Amino acid sequence: MAPAFRPRSCSFLAALLSLVGVAEAGHGFLGRMNRDLVSQQLQTELMALLGHGASRERLARLEDVLRPMYVSLPKKKDGGIDQGMARYALNRYFSAHRGWHITGISYDGKRWNESSPTMLLKSEMPAFIVEVLEEHVAHKRLGLGELAVLAATVEDLVRREAFEVLTMVYEAYNLSTHEPLENEVQEDLVIRTFMLFYTMPWSQKLRHNRTALHEQLESAHEDNPDWNVTMLWVEDLKGAIKYQRHAAHNPFSKKSAYFGTYPSMSHLVEQFIDGYGMFQDNQCRELKNVLMDLEGWERNDGRVLLSNFYSPYLQGIHHWFLERPEYLRNLGSLDETDPNRPSVIVPNYLYGRNFCMATDSGIQSFCCVDQCNALMEALERSIAHPVASPGLIAELVEALPSDTVAAPRNLSSSLRWKLDTIAEQHGGHVPLHGRLFAQWMHHAFPNECEQPRAVGVTEAPMTHDEWRARRNSSTQVPKKVMQQLEDLASKAEGPACQNEICMSWTQEEELVSDIDLRVLGRPRAEWPQIQEHRLRRTLRSLAMCGAVVALIATLFDSLRRSGSVLWPQVAKKSPSGTN
Repeated sequence: MAPAFRPRSCSFLAALLSLVGVAEAGHGFLGRMNRDLVSQQLQTELMALLGHGASRERLARLEDVLRPMYVSLPKKKDGGIDQGMARYALNRYFSAHRGWHITGISYDGKRWNESSPTMLLKSEMPAFIVEVLEEHVAHKRLGLGELAVLAATVEDLVRREAFEVLTMVYEAYNLSTHEPLENEVQEDLVIRTFMLFYTMPWSQKLRHNRTALHEQLESAHEDNPDWNVTMLWVEDLKGAIKYQRHAAHNPFSKKSAYFGTYPSMSHLVEQFIDGYGMFQDNQCRELKNVLMDLEGWERNDGRVLLSNFYSPYLQGIHHWFLERPEYLRNLGSLDETDPNRPSVIVPNYLYGRNFCMATDSGIQSFCCVDQCNALMEALERSIAHPVASPGLIAELVEALPSDTVAAPRNLSSSLRWKLDTIAEQHGGHVPLHGRLFAQWMHHAFPNECEQPRAVGVTEAPMTHDEWRARRNSSTQVPKKVMQQLEDLASKAEGPACQNEICMSWTQEEELVSDIDLRVLGRPRAEWPQIQEHRLRRTLRSLAMCGAVVALIATLFDSLRRSGSVLWPQVAKKSPSGTN
């Protein structure tokens, strides 16, 4: 499979130049008509160029993934979503299903509707193409299909960057992209060099010095401790692709290198890009377990005392958690409600930019997968509406498990009260896509859902490199500060409150969309869903009762039979009791 943007780029650009010439040559009505024709043709060509026209199945798969979230989003009068909601939806999709942070789409400290989902395209596409896309998004109904096209477009931009790195590898070894590789040794060299260039972009400067490049390949595991594990995963990925494509290749071919051609190597790179974020998330889950082990099992507020956070380093156990309090504050992962016992908010820390692996272009980076998205999608699939009653949400969440929260459960009176306070602000219903409900989800699933930032906080979270460049200081905390925080916590008086009821709660609301949610009313399917949910619970209870009754009956029958064996003369007595 040839990489997107490359096979048809020359013919497309030639057609584009002629179309742009027609559009600019016309004036008045004729010029406007030509521009409309240009826009229509350009959209068709753009779809084909990005690979969407040739693979409707890909867009259909994207629509299936996006549908539960899209159905629950607030809609405009034309039935579509606004640009702020589109940006919000795309960010959630890439975070949950790719582990990607996308510049221009992901949260940057501003409200979701302050920038368009096509903003990031401006530096990557000709201005006229972006203009047509923006016109389409701004003036036409932005439905599920258009959202899928935007998602596919961003995916192709990310893949294009990877294909450029692959081409750089071929050029480094003077290999032709039109000729197959000679053997499996060459195949392995190309794959390992691509992984080096892509995961450690600074190594690309060695491409003109083969000796230095080979030395760097040999020592890659020293610069990247996860190098060997990652390469094992790449081998598994190669095996999976070979298995899937076995029928499409001649098993009796004399060519030993399965990924010997540039198109097949491009397909491997594409699969790597799509799956690497989810593979990297395995390490994020391990870090989550390590963080939670720093506190006792009785703590269930999704926080770790800052003194405990630094403790493994002070004890010489490991060197993972070294971020200074100022940097943690920028990430939104520092809880200073108790100034004597500052804490690290587990999900905010894990999903922060501190764990993102940036790529060379700056468009995309690999980050930890936001586990709260899966919980939100489950609720959205059941509610299928932008708002819901507190009662329905409570019943659904009681049956919703996570990695650290068992289900079914009974929600605390505190959680139910917080739901009711949200509904009071919105005419008796709870908007699913706003700051207050995100805050409530953090209280209900403190280890999976982030604590949202306070309204008015506009500083974007930074990576380690961005912090060093902008603040001219390290993100690492001095050992002296660690010890001071440890002493401060030890001197704090009274026991610390470590459960949900003590978590900070503010009434500040900020909705993702400006659409008036009061006109939406009650979800049409809400009462049937409530009745269905309650019916399922009733049936489960009846089934459990039936199982208990059956068990008792079985035990009674067993006792009766054993009695017949032990006292046969009693069993043979007549009903009157005579012999």
